[in-house]
Amino acid sequence: MPEQTELADLVKSLAERVQTLEDIRELTRLRAELPRRINDGQWERVGELFSRTARLDYQHLGQAAGRDAIQQYFASLPGRIQQDKPGSKLLVKQFVHGHDVEVSGDRATGVSFFEERVVFDDESAMVAGRFTDDYVREDGRWLFARIELDLYWVLPHHEGLVREAPGTNG
Repeated sequence: MPEQTELADLVKSLAERVQTLEDIRELTRLRAELPRRINDGQWERVGELFSRTARLDYQHLGQAAGRDAIQQYFASLPGRIQQDKPGSKLLVKQFVHGHDVEVSGDRATGVSFFEERVVFDDESAMVAGRFTDDYVREDGRWLFARIELDLYWVLPHHEGLVREAPGTNG
C-alpha cells in the first residue's frame, strides 16, 4: 500500500509540474504575441491580449486602465509617435528577449527585455528597456493584467551608444 501512495504522490507532483510548464509556454507565447502584432502593424488588435481590468504604465509615454482604454492607447500610438515627424512614413519593430516567468495558480509575473527600432523616412532611433508584467488566467486564457515599462534609452541611430573614453577631455 505505501508504494501506491508514493506512486499517486509522484503522479500528482508530475501533473502539477507539467501544468506549470504548459502555463509558462502559454505566457511566453502571450509575451511574444504583443510585439508580433506591433511589428505586423496590427495596433488595433493589441487590446485583445489584456484582461478586462488590466493596467498599462508606459511612464511618460502614457498609462491606461482597462482593456478598452489599453486598446485605444495602442491604436492611437502610431499617430502619436508621428506627431514628431508629421507626414513621414513610420516603421516600428520590437524584439523581446530574456522572458522569465513565475507562475502561481491563475496568476503569474514576468520580466523581459526589449530592443526596438523606430524608423521614419530619413531617421531612426534605437530604443531599449524592460517590461515587468503581471498575468492572469481569465476565462481559461492567459492575459496581461499589468505591463510596466522601464525605458533604458531612446537614441537616434546615428549617435549610437557613445560613452566618453576615460581620461579624455571631450
